[in-house]
Amino acid sequence: MNTLPVQIAFYSLAALTLISAAYVVRARSIIHAGFWLLPCFVGVAGLFATLQAHFFFVAQLLIYAGAILVLILFALMLTRDAMSLHVPLKSHLGIWAGLISAGLGISASLVLARQSWSVTTAHPAGPARQAEALGEALIGLYAVPFEVASLLLLSALIGAVVLAKVERAPAPEPPPLADTLPEPEETRKEPVGVE
Repeated sequence: MNTLPVQIAFYSLAALTLISAAYVVRARSIIHAGFWLLPCFVGVAGLFATLQAHFFFVAQLLIYAGAILVLILFALMLTRDAMSLHVPLKSHLGIWAGLISAGLGISASLVLARQSWSVTTAHPAGPARQAEALGEALIGLYAVPFEVASLLLLSALIGAVVLAKVERAPAPEPPPLADTLPEPEETRKEPVGVE
């Protein structure tokens, strides 16, 4: 099913995913970067749809574009000083990160270009059979790697919480409430000898 409309949809969704991912990385506000994740996740879901991976399409929309994005946005908005303009968001290692990413991208492109890809005319299985095969693989052959990946994600989450926690200086003691109130009228002393 390599028709022209499928190719147009694939390239359009790939452009949507890459452009929104670039905006996620380049956004000056971390909240705006979180919002740019939505078109990126929707583009990835659309790519799954063009590949006829129906289960991954629905899972991407429900889990990532729905739950994970909302979780990320809540975490960003509840983070102290995430929306402050006084917090610098620019990294001094941006040039190095760009050079390393470009080198890795060129290397991966060269490896993929030299790979011989087999072309088949077989159609993918139906959505029910795909979900069944995925479930069998996750509780069978790939059960241990799946659990190890979940432990890695959990440890990364704990590490992010520890790194984000900043030690605050103790707040100064507020003045006692009695010192800030004016004296009652009957306790005020009148000056002596002045008439």
